[in-house]
Amino acid sequence: MFFKSEPKKVLVIDDDPSLLRQLRFRLVNSDKLNVIEAESGERRLEKIATNDFNLIILDWMLPDMQGIDVLTELKSCESTKDIPVLMLTGRNKLGEVEDAFSRGTDGYLTKPFELGKLGSKVLEMLA
Repeated sequence: MFFKSEPKKVLVIDDDPSLLRQLRFRLVNSDKLNVIEAESGERRLEKIATNDFNLIILDWMLPDMQGIDVLTELKSCESTKDIPVLMLTGRNKLGEVEDAFSRGTDGYLTKPFELGKLGSKVLEMLA
């Protein structure tokens, strides 16, 4: 007997409402993922506490704290350290990219980006 599996859960932490709509549309409709949004670093705490995520997409620039600091916190916490994190940001200087990987990001995609490329990267990271 075949049982349909639950869609994978993705937390998107970004403060840009337009970008959140685009990401949600792509990831839900094309990739059949369950998307939860948080518009700030602080809001992510309540989202993570109440959900079991398969992937976190994280912007570097947030209104209340730097995404790179959120990344460090996620990777140092026992309950979230194994969740893959994709940094999705306009920060693309070599030192910044290296810093993100040294702090534990599993992927890095710079803005602007193509939604198709994002979808491919997300599915690759979820595989």
